[in-house]
Amino acid sequence: MTTYRKPIAILFTIAFVVTAVVALLFFNFDRRAFTAETYQQAFAREDFYNKIPSLLAQSITSSTDPAQQPLGMQGMSTETWESFMRTLLPPEVLKPLGDDVLISTFAYINMESNSIEVDLAPVKTSMRSETGTQAAIALLRTLPACTLEQSALIMFGMFTGDQVQLCNPPENVLPMLMPIIQGQMQATATIIPDRLTLVTAPPQNDPRQRLQTIRFFMRLSPILPLIFLLGLTLVAVRSPNDWLTWWGIALGITGFITFLMGVLGTPILRAVLESVLTKRLPNYLPSFLADFTGDFAAVMVRAQLTPVLWQGLTLAIIGSGMFAAGYFINKKK
Repeated sequence: MTTYRKPIAILFTIAFVVTAVVALLFFNFDRRAFTAETYQQAFAREDFYNKIPSLLAQSITSSTDPAQQPLGMQGMSTETWESFMRTLLPPEVLKPLGDDVLISTFAYINMESNSIEVDLAPVKTSMRSETGTQAAIALLRTLPACTLEQSALIMFGMFTGDQVQLCNPPENVLPMLMPIIQGQMQATATIIPDRLTLVTAPPQNDPRQRLQTIRFFMRLSPILPLIFLLGLTLVAVRSPNDWLTWWGIALGITGFITFLMGVLGTPILRAVLESVLTKRLPNYLPSFLADFTGDFAAVMVRAQLTPVLWQGLTLAIIGSGMFAAGYFINKKK
């Protein structure tokens, strides 16, 4: 048995290093990649909140029947809605909206709810206020100038309910349109729902079930390297010096490899994760979510590898210290 003790110990060490590195990646991914808090600060740095007007514009144009939109808003393109939303929603409103979307998204992913929703109350409040009127005027200012005939048609159409073609009215006509614009903005705010549903769970074959199963095994991943470490201890450790040496080697190598992955693995893991997200995006999810896979992949990788880097460095220092202590004890003997 003594003859085979060292080769077996080496095998246990290799098995521990491989499984421990994988377990650190899986455990940190499960712990940090599925909480909204991980992304809030990261998205603030990545200017994600500034993309919310685009998300809202695409959602409104894809989920609202144009015939049910208030007069003057009918036929507005996604780009026009986005410009309108940017004027309507100042930065101090965008961040709460974005945080609400993030919280709702991860509640959905974690199966705490069956839909992803966004609270549109701040949007409706702005539309009913002077900010909404100014946003509408700013919208009109981006359009070609009205002729006198078009200006008359706008006023006539808004009173009669006929559809009109929006244009930029003359300055002397604008004061007469102000009450009508305010009324249309209030009517629009009434029609817009308090909460807009972005995603709903599919009736069957919900992929979140498989995700929860995968996450369950991710949480159990640290058990396997602990088993190999226990096997290494039983086979190789016969004294405190053996413990320092073998554990030092195992922990030191694990920490060094993990630290290198934390430093060098960001671009590789980001490309892999972005590819997986793009190919695995369920069909029932809105297509505009595909535009954010790169942002999510970057933030998920950064959120995962940052703690892995520091954990690897800590293990490398501890392992090196244990091995050095065992080496000096052997030297003294």
